[in-house]
Formats: sequence, structure tokens, C-alpha cells
Amino acid sequence: MRVVVFSVALLLCSALVVQAFQENNLEDDDFAEFEQFEADDEPINDFIEDGNEVPVQKAKDNDFEAHSETEDEIIVEDEDNEFEHFQDPEEFEGLPDSTPHTSEQPKITISKVPITVRPRWDAYWLEGVLCCLLMAYALGYALGRSKNTSIALNFLKMHKPLLDDNFTLVGETGLDVVAAPDERGWRREAEHVFTMWCSGRVCCEGMLLTLKLIKRQDLVHVLLGIVKPTPDTLQIRVELGKDDGDPFVLCVAQKKHATRLAKEMQDLSVFCPERRPGESHGLPVSMSVMSESAEAAAGVLDTRTCAALHQYAAHVQYIHISDRYTGPKQMEETAQTKPPDTERVLLMNIALGADGGGAEVRPLLLLAFHLLERIKRLRLSKEALAKCEKRRQKVAEAWVRGAHAARQEQAAQRREEKRKQEKEKILAEDDPEKQRRWELKEQKREKKRKTPKMKQLKVKAM
Repeated sequence: MRVVVFSVALLLCSALVVQAFQENNLEDDDFAEFEQFEADDEPINDFIEDGNEVPVQKAKDNDFEAHSETEDEIIVEDEDNEFEHFQDPEEFEGLPDSTPHTSEQPKITISKVPITVRPRWDAYWLEGVLCCLLMAYALGYALGRSKNTSIALNFLKMHKPLLDDNFTLVGETGLDVVAAPDERGWRREAEHVFTMWCSGRVCCEGMLLTLKLIKRQDLVHVLLGIVKPTPDTLQIRVELGKDDGDPFVLCVAQKKHATRLAKEMQDLSVFCPERRPGESHGLPVSMSVMSESAEAAAGVLDTRTCAALHQYAAHVQYIHISDRYTGPKQMEETAQTKPPDTERVLLMNIALGADGGGAEVRPLLLLAFHLLERIKRLRLSKEALAKCEKRRQKVAEAWVRGAHAARQEQAAQRREEKRKQEKEKILAEDDPEKQRRWELKEQKREKKRKTPKMKQLKVKAM
């Protein structure tokens, strides 16, 4: 068995070797047929007729030299005759003679350009101005940010002891807090806005202080502030308890701020449509009073409050007390499906003096604490309280009617849109009978809608 296998393998190997040898021969003899043709072209007789033996190579050289001379002569003859027709005068008959060429060479003037070794900086004035503006903006940003931070720290240093005496927890902690080391302080909402939450006091659930400073980090805003200066402001927002005091809406503000608040605030536009001058309540001439109830205005604006407002009238922009505070008016386009959430708040906006205020802040903070006590102890008479409750009930009913009308309008718009889609679908079909039935249906619906509704009375038989 091994002999058979060995013999078969040997045969296969020999076959492969033979095949490889044949392929090599074929590759070597690729130009064999061309050699055969060359052999056929060679002359059979290698001798001259005279009988003298001449080498074949020498004869070939002579033939090659003669052939090359002939080709050279042909080439030279072609080159001489290539442009010969330009020399023929009969070739250009009737054409004007060309201007004779002069032997003078054209004069070329070479201007001397100065070689500038140093760059001309006056060519980059625009880039220089832009770089200076960017540097000024960056420098202003750094200085303005540090200035606002120093104002916030100075406020804490001067008035945080008063806040600690009235609240249990004052300030916040975290990464964005501006305060002394290991202390609570302001939370940086922006480069010019700082907030601080205070809690742990009777008569309120908490107080939020918002320090809105001038955008000193913005160079453009600083330049605009030169034309129209704006002061630093401190906003006080006190969250009152739901059962603290009787319901009423009151606002004491500067005249220019009173006009803006009456247009923007929802509760003032609904419950306090009238504005009264401040003299009628013992306030400065520059102030206006908007009150829902005269008793509420008389109870809040006592002698101490009026004295503080007289002394610091230039710093108090407005004092807003409301049990139906909903913020600014909502856009008419946005339909609400539920009544807005109301809050019971005390808002106070204070314009600070130069460099973030100073001695005027403490008396006004004490005024805010005094108002909290007055609101908690204030009690309206039965007639005034009944009028306030009735007015709130009317406002709630008006809101329900408005919401119902808005829902009906939205439903009508949806029905109209659905009817348009159905009409487009019917008209797109090529069925006149179906279109006729749809038109009859629409006519009946329009007739039924225009027909006045009659009430039917049922009379019982005796």
C-alpha cells in the first residue's frame, strides 16, 4: 500500500516539474517568432558579385550610413520648405504692407522699489484699535466683577448682624457663594446679581434678598450708564403665611414706578384700579398709593411708616403688599386651563446709594420688619372684609367665564378645522353623488344653526 502511495506521489511530482519546465521554456521563447522573421529577412548570399568576400556587418554599416544621409537630406529639405509660402510675394496680393521692423530695442524702465526692512505699523491701525478694545473690555470685566463682589461682601459685613438677629438661618453655602471664609453669604446668580435666603422668623415663611448691581463687568453698559445712570437696587421678597392677616392689596410707589406697576401687575390692575396721591395718606408728594381698601391703607401706613418714607423717599421705589399676587400679566394668546397660583407676599424695592449703599439700608430693613408686624396684627372691619371677599369672588367668576369662553373658542376652531379637512377630502374624490350629499348635509347644519332656539313649557293637566 505504501509503495502505491509513494508511486502516485512521485508521478504527481514529476508531472508538476515537467509542467514548470515547459512554462519556463515558453517564457524564454516569447520572442522566438520575431527572431524567425528576422532570419528570413537576412540576405542568403553574404558575398559580393565580384567574388570578393566582404563581411556582412560591414555591408550593413554602409547601408545604414547611406540611409541616414538620405533621411537627413529629406529632413533638411522639409525644414527649408516649411515656411517657403511666406516668402512668396504672390501669396499676399492686395494686403497692405506691414510696418517694417526697426532694429532698435524697446526701452524698459525699472522702478526702484525701496526695500522695507522693518514692517509698517501704520498699515495695521484697524487691528491695533480692535486689540485695544478687546483689552479694555477684558480689563473692564475683571475690574467690574471684582467691584461687584466687594460691594456684596461689604453689604454682608454691615448688615448681616441685623439679619442674624431676626432670622435663624441667613445665607447659603456652596461653590458659587460670595462670603467670608467658613460663613454663609450671597449666591452668585450672575456677575451682577446676588441672592440670599433668610428663614426662621415669625410672621413669615422666609425672606429672599436680591442684590441687583450695575453691570460693571460690561464695558458697553458702563458707557450707556454715563448717559442714563441707573442705581444699584436691593429687592426684598417676604413670603407671608396664608393665615397671617386679612386679605387686601396695597401698593405705595414712586409715581413713575406706580404707572408701570399698574400696567404690568395682574393683582394691581384688577383690585386697585385707582391711584391716589401720597399727600392724602401723609406721604411725600413724589409717591402714589394704590389700595383696595381704605382701612388697609390706614392700618399699614402708620406714623412710623410715614416718617421712614418721608426720610428715605429717594431710596424707596415701591412697597407692594398682596394676598393675590400672581406676577406680571400673562399674554392674551396663552389660554390657561386652570386658575393661576396666588401668593401672599410683601415686595419692597430699594435704590441703593453710591458704591452699593450704606447707612440707608439698615433703617429700610427695619421698616420691612415693622411692616411684617403690622400686616400680622391688621384686622379689617366686617364691611371692609365682606367687600374684599365679594370682590375676589367676582374676579374668580369672571375668570371662570373667561376660561369657558376660551375653551369654547378653541373647540369651535377645532370643529372648523375638522370641517375644512372633510371638505378637502370630499372634493378630492371623483364622486359627484357623494359631494351632493355632503353639500345637503352642510346646508341643513347651517339652517339649524341660524334657527333661533325656543324653550318648550310643559303644562300639567288639571
